[in-house]
This record gives sequence, structure tokens and C-alpha cells, in this order.
Amino acid sequence: MKSSFISSSAIQNAMRLTIRQSQNQMVQASIEATTGTYADIGLSLGIDSAKSINYTRELDRISSFKDSNSTVNLRLEMSQSGLAEMQKASDTLVGNLTALKGSQTSTSIAVTLQSATSAFAQLMDTGNMISGGEYLFSGVNTDVPPLTDRSAAVEAQIVADLNSYATGLGKGVSDLSAAEINTFMTNSVEPMFSVASWTDPVTGWSQASNQNMTSRISNSEVITSSTNANSDGMRYLAMATVMTNALIDQGLGSDAMDAVSDRAIGYAAQSTADLVGQQSQLGLSQERVTKANDALDAQASIINNKVVDLQGVDPAEASTLVKSLQTQLEAAYTIVSKIQQLSLVNYL
Repeated sequence: MKSSFISSSAIQNAMRLTIRQSQNQMVQASIEATTGTYADIGLSLGIDSAKSINYTRELDRISSFKDSNSTVNLRLEMSQSGLAEMQKASDTLVGNLTALKGSQTSTSIAVTLQSATSAFAQLMDTGNMISGGEYLFSGVNTDVPPLTDRSAAVEAQIVADLNSYATGLGKGVSDLSAAEINTFMTNSVEPMFSVASWTDPVTGWSQASNQNMTSRISNSEVITSSTNANSDGMRYLAMATVMTNALIDQGLGSDAMDAVSDRAIGYAAQSTADLVGQQSQLGLSQERVTKANDALDAQASIINNKVVDLQGVDPAEASTLVKSLQTQLEAAYTIVSKIQQLSLVNYL
């Protein structure tokens, strides 16, 4: 019979190796049980790792579009709100001008002037709205305030021109007929708000660009995502309000006052029509953003399913493996502890 000897040191080293391997396996299994995906994608998938990278890149692209679309949608919503407020102010002015035609009392005049002043303030405040550090109605010139208040100088010029016009006719302002005041408004007031005057780089009201912002909302779609202060809606609203403030309280006769009211109502109505048109255009852009987001969500869902099929592990199985490895480690620790306690002294 032959005797063989087993070294306690060899057993300890073997246990330490087992412990180290079990610890590494338990770390990976814990990650997989928590995340539901392989701890080491490259090791687990091998050649299919390229697919995983492509899927992840595509999900990042979709997320980038969704983030960008969120900013675009906010800009569209704020622009819509601003246009609606200007439209509301324009409609209120029309109502007060209409009432003034029926009763040209000092109270009616005061209410109309207040309405015109309020509508003009709404135009300036809303026209210079900012979102995310960008002016909403500047077109592509997003870092430039679109509107400059020229009302004081223009109103003073209208009054001075009116007095000169009446003097040239050998009349007082109160003696001007409806036809004569209409001629004055056509020849003197309207040119002050022509497109050229409105956008003059030195003396104009608007520094906005005629070119609106565009935004890519998906791989294949680009939308117009802003409007600008050079639109007829803002220009005609400025003309209606400034002309009303300049002429209504100049002591015109009843017929001339009606003519001014009619002209201002017409300008305000044109303003409202254009503002509504701009809201409709931006609304269509909003609808396209919503549909693009729905399509992106559908794409992301499909790709996520592919990723889960490719990278996914069974969390229950991973949890079971963690418990099994934990049991093995506890047993190994116990064995190592027992071996370390062995000593010939105990047997002497």
C-alpha cells in the first residue's frame, strides 16, 4: 500500500483561486441581474457586438431628435401664444373704433386711444419675446431684437404733416372732409409704414430677417419653425395703432373722424387676417413635429426590442446564479478558515 501526501498550502491556494473566480463571476452576475443585460457585451456577443453598437447609435440619434424637437415645439408654442395675444389686441381695437363711429364723445375717444396704446404695447412686448436666449420673431437673426419703438417720432411727424396739409388747402384741421383726410392718409401716413420704411436698416421699425428659421425634425423632414416681425400682421397693427393715436384726438370733423376710424379698422382687420394665417402655418409645423415624434417613438420601440433580444439576459437566472456563487464563496471561506486553523500543535 502506497501513501500520498496533500499539502494544506496547495489546498489554500486552490481555494483562493476558486474564491477569486467566484467573486468575478458574482460581480458580473449581479450586474446582469440588476440591468437585465450582459455585463460584458463584447465578450458575450462576439461578432454581434457591431449590431449592438449600431442599435445604440441609432437610439442616441433618435434621442437627439426628440430633444431638438422639444425645443422646436416650445418655440412654436410661444410664437403661437404671442400671435394670439396680438390678434386679441387688434380685435379689441377694431371693436373700440367701431363704437367710436357711433358715438364720438370724449369718453369714446379716450377709450379708443387707450385701446390703441395697449395694442401697440402688446405688439412691442410680444414682438420682442425671447425663448432660450433667442428672439422668436427675428427670423434667422435670432440674436437681434426685431422691433424698435418709433411711435413717438412717427406720431409727431403725422401731426406736423396733417397741419401742413390742412394749411396747404387753406383750411383748419377741423374743416377737412372725409375725402381729404383719406387722401392725406394714403399719401402721407401709409408710406411711413411701407415695407421699405418698416425694414429700413437705419430708421425702420424692424431689424428682423425675412428668412424664417428651419429645423430638421427627422431624417427626412425639415420644417419652418418661426415667423418674423416683417409680416403684414405686425406692420398693419403698428399702422392702425399709431395712426389712431396720432389722428383721433386732433379735432377732426365727424366725417373725417369716421374716415380715420374706417381706415384704422381696415388696417387692423388686415393685421388680424395675417396673424391668423401665421398661426395656421405654425400650427401645421407643430402637427408635423407631433407626427415626427410619434414616428421616432415607434422606431425607438422597435430598436429597443432588438437590443433586448440581443443583449438581454434572464434576471431571474442571473439572480439564481448570484445566490449559488454566494453559497460557493461562503463554503470556500469556511474551508480556507479551517485549513488556516490546522496546526500540529493541536495533535502533540
